[in-house]
Amino acid sequence: MSRTTKYTDMGWPEHDALWRYDLLSEPLLSSELRRLAGAASYDNTDSVTFQPCPNPEESNQDRYAVLNWTLSNGTWQFRVVLDGHAGHDTVEHTLRTLPVIIRAALEGLVLENEESSVEAVSRILSDAISSLDDNLTNDLLDLFPDVDAVSKLSDDEIRRTINDQESGGKKSSIVMRCMRGTTVLASLVDPTRSNIWVASLGDCQAALGTRQADGRWETSVLSSYHNGANARERERVMSEHPGELECVIDGRVLGAIAVTRAIGDHLFKLPSAYTKRVFLNATPGFSITKKIEDFIGRNITPPYVSNCADVRHAKLGKEGSYLVMCSDGLLDLYENTGMDIEALADFWIHLLVRREKPWNDSNLALYLLRDALGGEDVERVSRMITVEMPFRWMDDTTIVVQKL
Repeated sequence: MSRTTKYTDMGWPEHDALWRYDLLSEPLLSSELRRLAGAASYDNTDSVTFQPCPNPEESNQDRYAVLNWTLSNGTWQFRVVLDGHAGHDTVEHTLRTLPVIIRAALEGLVLENEESSVEAVSRILSDAISSLDDNLTNDLLDLFPDVDAVSKLSDDEIRRTINDQESGGKKSSIVMRCMRGTTVLASLVDPTRSNIWVASLGDCQAALGTRQADGRWETSVLSSYHNGANARERERVMSEHPGELECVIDGRVLGAIAVTRAIGDHLFKLPSAYTKRVFLNATPGFSITKKIEDFIGRNITPPYVSNCADVRHAKLGKEGSYLVMCSDGLLDLYENTGMDIEALADFWIHLLVRREKPWNDSNLALYLLRDALGGEDVERVSRMITVEMPFRWMDDTTIVVQKL
């Protein structure tokens, strides 16, 4: 077991800089990765959530939850992965609130009908996500009901209203939850373990591998890819804003945000006056105000970012299944392989089934993360987890693997 100091340009020679990293030998490398990734196991589920940048300002904005709910008809299994962006406010609020909303609705459905229909459970998931976001909108509109209400106030009056941290911060919290955003990937398994639902809002991904009676594994993607790089989503946004040539630029909504569906991100859901007068007067503000100012003029007929989730249902086989849920950081780590999401889903499932790699770890999520970071390439993995850079060299990456 050893640690050797080395230097790297991380493949970015244009920065004209070298950064220090530690070359770790086994078993130190595996144990350090496990620690940094917060590897955890609960019931039938393994998880990791990983952002190795040592700068506190670059801390991980992903969140996840592994919950089992015992209702009158048995135990339902709920798992969720949230990919927060622009700050922690919206993703933290969603983590606290969304499971509560879904469980309450599910309890009501079960009381009405022990045999819950596929459609009814799907509606619970989609309605919970959209209603959570609608509540964020309504809370803000309680403060500023319309554009006229905003325009009648001076900047000082708006600042005094929304920057109320010294008196409890209730109004500040309302504004921050609208300024920041998060994607949602939520799964639900019924008490018989024969049905699974996956709701997706944004670009996190879910892959289901189901073992067939003949021993083969069948893989399917149970999530949508709500991102401007997706031609179907790009065309949807453009069709909702006819004649607005800049509603999507270079795969980004209004040239600014990659995801086309999310909770929060009300800069893309409300008239531009709210951004100019409310959001830009909030403290703390945006990390780069210039980017905000660049796209305000393109905001003509909001909303541009949707809060409508897609929900897919699948039957679970009796031979066993794996569900892999991940934030888009995992996809980014494979971007040079040329694999699309269907190919990646199949690759991940078969990687778990075979378990042939020498870093064979009991935590299946950690096993997938190790492969994505470099696998058997000890130097690459060491560099990825220990390099001392002040800014991110990889996206937040969260993986949840459920054995069904």
